[in-house]
Amino acid sequence: MRATQFALITIALAMLLASPAAATFHLMQIERVIGGVDGSTSAQAIQLRMRGSFQNQVSNARLVVRDAAGANPVVLIAFPTNVAISTAGSRVLAATAGFSSATSPAVTPDFILTNPIPASYLAAGSLTFEDNLGPVLWRLSWGGAGYTGTGTGALTNDADGNFAPPFAGPLPSASGKALLFKFTAGALSTNNANDYALTTASATFTNNAGGSGSVVSLAGVENGATNDLLALGLPAPNPVRHSMAYSVVLPRDARVQVRVLDLSGRVVRALLDEVLPAGQHSFTWATADHAGSALASGVYFLEMNADGGRRMQRFVLIR
Repeated sequence: MRATQFALITIALAMLLASPAAATFHLMQIERVIGGVDGSTSAQAIQLRMRGSFQNQVSNARLVVRDAAGANPVVLIAFPTNVAISTAGSRVLAATAGFSSATSPAVTPDFILTNPIPASYLAAGSLTFEDNLGPVLWRLSWGGAGYTGTGTGALTNDADGNFAPPFAGPLPSASGKALLFKFTAGALSTNNANDYALTTASATFTNNAGGSGSVVSLAGVENGATNDLLALGLPAPNPVRHSMAYSVVLPRDARVQVRVLDLSGRVVRALLDEVLPAGQHSFTWATADHAGSALASGVYFLEMNADGGRRMQRFVLIR
């Protein structure tokens, strides 16, 4: 009887070890992170990538961020469920509720961040992917010398268990660029300063099902091929309360469209659409021009399209 029991136990253990059901979550990278889009921290995203197969049991893990001293931890999310796709290189996307509207096509996160990364942590801080029982499995710190906290973690994804020194710059939030792990899905960490770089253009984020969307950023929009005399004057005053003055300069007669866009690129006001002669033209916009639907306080963009070119100016509206 004992021999039979031992044989059955041995077979069961072998089946367990060979089965995809024996999945884990430990072999994971923090692949891409964006702390905001065009200055709005309501659009944040963290993309994880599996270093091996069967790493989809993320319900045993959490994302935590700490301040410049490595203190005051904030649990961004304790993953409530696992993900379905578990092949090596598969992604897990956690993002704020407002992130989808900042991507094109709109990408649906696998998880909504319970808490966003605090704005005060963007200059210097540390993000960790952790086992719920405590061990730090991957650490991304930023801020260069401004980050004075620990760089340590488990040996699981870093051969010496030290992810320091941190990435030299802040966590990006001013455009559509993100921090990106530069190496392959199977790569170990060496250190954050070596492993991470800013994306060269607006970042693309991918969920577990493989759906992708690129961040739509209005910052640094390229001007169209047109005469250098085409210009959109700075809104004044800025910040704006009740009314705003602006000007347009045209090198030749042209149809001019001027609109107000929110941070997601949505048109919230159409201010001008008419043919104007060459030269400078001044206008005033009363911010309470739509009874019962005044714009909320926040960051907006004044956009001009004319003569084949596009010009943008950022302004802040205060109620």
